[in-house]
Amino acid sequence: MSETVNRPTFLTILCILTFMSSVSGLWTQSERLWNPEIMADKTRETFEGVRENLENQATTADTKTMDKMFEAVIEQTTAGSIKTGAIIMLIFESLSLFAAYLMWNLDKRGFYLYMGGIAVAFLLPLFLIGGWLGVITSMAGVFFSIFMLIMYAFNLKHMH
Repeated sequence: MSETVNRPTFLTILCILTFMSSVSGLWTQSERLWNPEIMADKTRETFEGVRENLENQATTADTKTMDKMFEAVIEQTTAGSIKTGAIIMLIFESLSLFAAYLMWNLDKRGFYLYMGGIAVAFLLPLFLIGGWLGVITSMAGVFFSIFMLIMYAFNLKHMH
C-alpha cells in the first residue's frame, strides 16, 4: 500500500527550483574544477574590467579604496583559489540537491541540511580562500540561497 504525499504547490516549486539550480551549479563548478587556469584568467579579466569602469565613473576618495580591493581580488585569483572555491561549491550544491530531495519527500531534515549547506558555502571560503576573494565567493555562494531558505522555512509546518 503506497502513501500519497500531499506536498503543497509552493514547496513543490521551491524544490524544483533547487533541483535545477543545484544541477546547474554542479555543472558550472565542475567546469571550474576541470579548468581552473582558464577560469582564473576569465575572472581576473572580469574584475579588471569592472575596476576600469569604476575608475572612469568615480572621482572620490572611495576610488582608491575600491582600487585596492580590486587589486587584492585580482592578485588572489589563482588556479588554486578557483579550485578551492569550486570544491566548496560542489559540496554546497550536493548538499542542496540532497536537501531538496528530502524536503520533496516532506522530510524536515532536508531544511536543516539546506541550512548547513549554506553555512558551508558561507564559512569555508572565508577560512580557506580568505581576503576579499573569500568574502566575494562567500557572499555570491549564499545570496540566492538565503531567500530560498526563508521560503522553505514557511513550509516547515508541512514537513515531518
